Amino acid sequence: MRILILFFAVLLIGFLFLLGSQREINSDKPVFLRTDDIANGHKTDIRVQVHSLYRPTDEQVKILQTDYSNLWAHLNHLYATNDVEAGKEFYTEGWFKQICTGYKKTQVPVIVRTDEKHELHIQNWASDGLVCTAIDSNVVLKYLYPDKSEIKTTAQIAVVLLLQGDHWRIDALRIINEQKINN
Repeated sequence: MRILILFFAVLLIGFLFLLGSQREINSDKPVFLRTDDIANGHKTDIRVQVHSLYRPTDEQVKILQTDYSNLWAHLNHLYATNDVEAGKEFYTEGWFKQICTGYKKTQVPVIVRTDEKHELHIQNWASDGLVCTAIDSNVVLKYLYPDKSEIKTTAQIAVVLLLQGDHWRIDALRIINEQKINN
């Protein structure tokens, strides 16, 4: 009887060992510990004006400016490469689903877009500080084409941002107008 119990104990230990060795260990770092190379290489001039009844603190504006710059770095990367996964931390779930509807595959960048200047006018700031609606009234965008020619445009863009997790995410974006700048 002892041999039979010992045999089942060894069999159970062996089974548990095999289960443990097959378990996948996720070695990905959490978002807040990862280095964001796309955002780190991005520089733009963002000026903020507040027109809202509820006013953000200077610290909240500074955080919004940093996150808005990072968001535009990922929007420019998305424009060039169609890589929806790279910036998914900067999009709300609904907006991410929307941009994924046209996703086929990533591509080699052909046209590179950079944003040079923003004039962000905060129209509404939620009393809890979690929602911001704004008009980016003078976005200067530069498009660099494969033949090394470039075009600059100015645009007015309406944007809705939500503070989710540790940074601002884009929930809606609409280009009101865009015009070519005469060089």
